[in-house]
Amino acid sequence: MRRPQNAPTPPAIPLTAHILRFTARVTESIHLPAFSGSSLRGAFAGHLRRAFCPEWRAEKTDPAHRARCPACYMLTLDGAALDAVEEERHGDIRRPYALRPPLDVPRTYQPGDRLHFQMVLFGRTLAFLPYLLLTVQGMGEGAGLGLRDPHTRRRGRFRLESVQAENPFTDQVQTVLAPGERTVQLPTIPVTDAQIRQAAQILAAQVREQEGRLALRFHTPLRLHRRKQILRRPEPFPLIKHVVRRVLDLAAQHGEGRPDVVLKGDVYPFADRVVLLEDRTRWWEVEGYSSRLRQRQKLGGLVGRAVYRAETWEPLLPWLLWGSVTQVGKNIVKGAGWYELEGLWPSSNI
Repeated sequence: MRRPQNAPTPPAIPLTAHILRFTARVTESIHLPAFSGSSLRGAFAGHLRRAFCPEWRAEKTDPAHRARCPACYMLTLDGAALDAVEEERHGDIRRPYALRPPLDVPRTYQPGDRLHFQMVLFGRTLAFLPYLLLTVQGMGEGAGLGLRDPHTRRRGRFRLESVQAENPFTDQVQTVLAPGERTVQLPTIPVTDAQIRQAAQILAAQVREQEGRLALRFHTPLRLHRRKQILRRPEPFPLIKHVVRRVLDLAAQHGEGRPDVVLKGDVYPFADRVVLLEDRTRWWEVEGYSSRLRQRQKLGGLVGRAVYRAETWEPLLPWLLWGSVTQVGKNIVKGAGWYELEGLWPSSNI
């Protein structure tokens, strides 16, 4: 397959992402639901608010407080990049991190077991790293994690053992917090747009060899809406549209600004030509609890593998690779919408 002519080159995305891998040692049995993202996010958000926000009980806080409070910046709908959103109206408000829960692991962790999970920090959010590390440490030693034990009514406990920064595009790994140490090293191996573009060139050559076929594997529930309807198939156009809009919003709110992109000219015509060849996804119906809404919340979505085909992938591959970093769809802060492009890197071991 020849490289298409006159395909627009995607603009540079002024955004960075730091992927952090947390390793914890279980000290009291932890019982997790089938999808653990909601439990992890609930424990994280609860401790972050109580430990670092003096106004965490207030229904409303003033903008000056939200602008400097790490808990409000990370957790509230209007705390993230408030000025960018209110002054420039750059799309939906996006929280500045994504969660990646453990995959394919037992639901019960016994004392001595190791628990692994990841967080992805976008752009300026790295400045709050000390608060995040203290929060993870505190949530394991304080209120605990997971379902309550029916006998003791206590949640499980863990001790934060180590933190590593990882970059799958460069195969770099950096120790942020070593076992037994208290000194934190600032991560210096972020995912960058230049790395994404280089990976996109490699992937484009692979796709051409596969006659335009590209596979995506959805690790955690992909929950997308189109015209207020939940999608039960991984249709290519809405998937790509949600990825592109999310990446643009993150760049505007947590990076260095929104790049100049005309969606109806630079992206949508090419996304509209992508076809779904093979759908091996299934609907995973899971629930969680929203402390903000104070009610149970539907978290179900598509998991599994889908194969797509297009004659012109070059304008889309950088966006899809960014989407594999940022995740896409609903409930990302609870671990949903995490996917990988198959054939380029091995799947995560967490």
